[in-house]
Amino acid sequence: MSEGLQPWLDGPTAEAIREAVRRVIPELSAEVRLNDGLLLSSIPFWQRGTAWLGAGHVVKFAWSEAGAAQLDRERRVVLALAETPYRRWLPPIEATAERPVLIVTRRVAGTPCEGAAARPAGAVAEELAEAFATLHDSGVVEAVTRAVADLPAPTAQADTDAIRARLHPFVDPAHLPQIRRWCDWVDEVQAGGTGERVLLHGDAHGHNMVVAGGRLRCVLDYDAVAAGDHHFDFRYLPDIEGTIGFFTRTAEEYERRTGRAVEPAPVLAWHIRTVLGDALWRSEAGVPLPGGGGTVDQWIEALQGRIARLAAWRPFDAP
Repeated sequence: MSEGLQPWLDGPTAEAIREAVRRVIPELSAEVRLNDGLLLSSIPFWQRGTAWLGAGHVVKFAWSEAGAAQLDRERRVVLALAETPYRRWLPPIEATAERPVLIVTRRVAGTPCEGAAARPAGAVAEELAEAFATLHDSGVVEAVTRAVADLPAPTAQADTDAIRARLHPFVDPAHLPQIRRWCDWVDEVQAGGTGERVLLHGDAHGHNMVVAGGRLRCVLDYDAVAAGDHHFDFRYLPDIEGTIGFFTRTAEEYERRTGRAVEPAPVLAWHIRTVLGDALWRSEAGVPLPGGGGTVDQWIEALQGRIARLAAWRPFDAP
């Protein structure tokens, strides 16, 4: 630890990052380029970001006390994971530091796992199932808990109370009864308790999976790691490539590897909260919806189609 240094940078600038990296890996500090998608949030918790170090490395940093605390938690998580069989799916860690908090990893070439990159649902889905099976092993949650004792329970972008109370200004009134029925159904499903407590990646959407040559190269971003029911890690998958094929292939391979069932109802409950919660915060913040934009109403209509396809895959009491 470097005495006299605070855990966060003075600001999200190339100069501040360069000086921090120079103390850890001087040879990587010459060429710093901020990520084009850097979110300059006014909320201290979200004052974290990434930058390129030349063409071959990425650094994570923070510029607030709250942001640095969260990044240090991620630092401890990835260092613990690097000592488990799950290390195969981590981006290679070059170095970490505590003051200021940094995580430097080698760049993994590839593209996000979405759209055409996720079709057909073959090797990538099966390898994601292997990654989830490895991450959800009891020995892994024990190892990470030793490094981060206060692992939180998983949470989606919004709870049903927030969706009921605040989403209505952004949707066609004709969709409001359906949204209320979905929220009531989610509450009923999630009131039923959870399964075995496992370590969760927590944010396994397509942009956090790097794909190349039809294979899953690595899984990125461990700032949302939590502990809870395994279904939470499947919450993004029904929408990852335009059908539910990627989800079903991943779920079936995961079941084969673990003997642990992936039930459509708890996955869908988390998926509904994720989709509608994402639509809510983006609409309130004036941020475009991902995946080529569109409207909240179009998202709702697409969600209706996915629910029907999930019920055809494995019949359940769908909302």
